[in-house]
Amino acid sequence: MVRSIKETAVLIGGAAVAAGFLSSVAVTTAMADPITSFTAGDLVIDTVTGTTLDSASPMTLQEFSLNASGTSATSVGTLALPQTTVGANSAISGEYGSASEGILQQSVNGQYLTIMGYGVNAAAFNSAPLTTYGTSALGQTTSLTAAQQTGTPVTTVPRVVALIGADGSVNTSTALTGVFNQNNPRSAVTVDGTSFYVSGQGASKTDPTQGVFYAPLGATTATAIDNSTDTRSVSIYNNTLYVSRDYNPPKSGNQNFTNISSLVGPNGLPTSSTGLTTTHITPPASPFSAGGNNGSITLTPGTQNGVNDSRLGSFVYLSPEQYFFANSTTLYVADSGQPKNGSVNAAALGEGGLQKWSLVNGAWTLDYDLVAGLNLVNNANANSNTPTASGVTGLFGLTGEVVNGQVELFATSYGLNELSPSYLYEITDTLSDTTIAEAGVEAFQTLYSAPDDTSIRGVAFAPEVTPIPATWSMMLLGLGVLGFIGYRRPKVNTTGFSGA
Repeated sequence: MVRSIKETAVLIGGAAVAAGFLSSVAVTTAMADPITSFTAGDLVIDTVTGTTLDSASPMTLQEFSLNASGTSATSVGTLALPQTTVGANSAISGEYGSASEGILQQSVNGQYLTIMGYGVNAAAFNSAPLTTYGTSALGQTTSLTAAQQTGTPVTTVPRVVALIGADGSVNTSTALTGVFNQNNPRSAVTVDGTSFYVSGQGASKTDPTQGVFYAPLGATTATAIDNSTDTRSVSIYNNTLYVSRDYNPPKSGNQNFTNISSLVGPNGLPTSSTGLTTTHITPPASPFSAGGNNGSITLTPGTQNGVNDSRLGSFVYLSPEQYFFANSTTLYVADSGQPKNGSVNAAALGEGGLQKWSLVNGAWTLDYDLVAGLNLVNNANANSNTPTASGVTGLFGLTGEVVNGQVELFATSYGLNELSPSYLYEITDTLSDTTIAEAGVEAFQTLYSAPDDTSIRGVAFAPEVTPIPATWSMMLLGLGVLGFIGYRRPKVNTTGFSGA
């Protein structure tokens, strides 16, 4: 396990200094909690808790420090996202039991985390009469305003972006109506905290509230980028917007609905659907696509995962969730192993695990699937009558860093059932490996197992405050501001390039 070399950082004391010089976007201080600031290089996960499926839950971030080898993680604090609305900042909750929510991401500039949820107090929602929200399932609430609803209006629940600063501050002023109506808000990403791309699912396959949208900080509505399908993880790499989808398409048509796509506007990152160019980068066209099996791969010895082996030489469907570009030609994809396509015990056995893709001669090629240590189970065993039954079918959240030719990756589990026990994993892959024979000794290690009634969703590296320029540091020290020297892991560049 190759870890980053720790660097020396000058930490200047004083909250006023941090507020005045270190934040590029003003954020509202979060409610009191053990985490008052994050440590760069630490890992952060988000969790929801509960006992009732589809109920509302407070959302909690948990920070872990890692040992030098990356083989163990120590919890160093938690941060509860706000449950009350204060001024422009909304309460935010997650749905306990929704496996497709809670993707956590570091901003492109490294200073923030982003996550999506629902603009409602969890206890208030869970105790409300059915007539208040029209449903007892948080994910089925409406995001439409009263004027947009038909029939007797029910209480609108906006889909909220939480912007979390390196100092533990939380801004939930971006509370969006008219997106992801009666379904899940899944992910949000930002360059610098001033605007967001958000992703999720609507009430139907043709619902215009599904897909990818753009919204400035503090907005109440969003602009559609691509609402042709529901979408999962949205991210930015090399100034390009990407999104993953696992979508059950109509029986006719040739569009590849299960994929990772790039969404490019006329000037790079899009702010509307005008001039949008969509390119499906993975998977490549399948030889079985004429039979309607879009979003599939041909299973090889390097991509079988111990559960889908009976499909060797035939096709299996993908189910991409979060993904990580190690560089411009190497892509890792967390696959849930529970694809929307196919029939049970056939192609729907899926390709759960951590896939490594390489860009070769302009086309993305699946090199292998890392599964050792996950102990995957057949998704056909899932049973809605026993939502807490244990088992892992694949992966959900993903982040990583590249150090000296090694790619250290951290992932969260995708459970067999909605409330299956969940885990945080680590694995290190050699960047240059392209075959399972080369990577065969690599295995996942469990860093953290969630307690009962707690579900882990996303994972990201902790945000960090932009260093004060040397001239400011000297001035502050000259004025008698007391600092101290500490050691930190270097800034994690989630675009895939390591650096100090």
